[in-house]
Amino acid sequence: MRLLVNEQSDKDRQKQMINLGRKKQLVALGARAIFVLAPVVLLSVLTTCPYALAETVDAFLEPYRTVEISSPFRDRLDAVHVKDGETVKAGQLLAELGTRVLLAQRAQAKDAAAFHGAIDSAKALIKMRTNRLVMLQELDKSGNARPQEMVTAQTELSIARSQLQSAVEEQQLKKLELAVIEAQLEEKKLRSPFDGVVVKVNRQVTELVGGGDQQPLMTLVQLDPLKAVFHLPQAVAYPMAKSKAVTLEGGGTAITGEIEYISPVINAQSGTVEVRIRIPNPQHKLISGGRCSLAITPK
Repeated sequence: MRLLVNEQSDKDRQKQMINLGRKKQLVALGARAIFVLAPVVLLSVLTTCPYALAETVDAFLEPYRTVEISSPFRDRLDAVHVKDGETVKAGQLLAELGTRVLLAQRAQAKDAAAFHGAIDSAKALIKMRTNRLVMLQELDKSGNARPQEMVTAQTELSIARSQLQSAVEEQQLKKLELAVIEAQLEEKKLRSPFDGVVVKVNRQVTELVGGGDQQPLMTLVQLDPLKAVFHLPQAVAYPMAKSKAVTLEGGGTAITGEIEYISPVINAQSGTVEVRIRIPNPQHKLISGGRCSLAITPK
């Protein structure tokens, strides 16, 4: 009886060992299949749906334009008409450089351009020479004028006319010199190139500015509109059309923008394409530097 029980126990152990071995084989085969098929499945997913893992792309709102105001002239700063954070209009006077020498030159050029004595003298001389020539022509009809006198009178009249022309041209040159001085004076007045905001004024009155300064006189930004620059995969960027309205998300609200630029060049390092979106901001409700996101439709 005891022998029979032992034989039965040995058989049960053998069956358990066989079943355990089969289970280990199945587990090993399953793991091997997953190891082999996982890259294939992943590659298939990335190929058919490359953006399934990321539905939005983030960027930051930026000023549409940033300009550093400076001057090619090395001169003292006479006046600054704006301060940090001030809103300015296009053409508004921001600062003025020293203009005392130019103002004196302009006054002198104005007087010179207004002089007309040389012109009046030349006109009077022409009138006199014309009358003399007419008189000689009348005498010549009766045979009382000598040919040499006629030639001399005609020559003198031509010279008088040339003198008048020279006087007129001289006055025109003086007017042009005045225009040049006026332009130089205007260049000493630094104006805003667009509607914007003064970010920082770096110099004070009486300081020397311009020339080869590393630091600009002041910095302006244009906050209406703003822009957002995204770097998108090629398959997403190029189907997008310029001037097409798009909706962004920023600060928990929807933002409407317009595609302004799509780069024709793919970045070799990242494999992305630069897309610039123009965003109207008439009330300056959107803050430059804020984060925004663009939803990508899976392809």
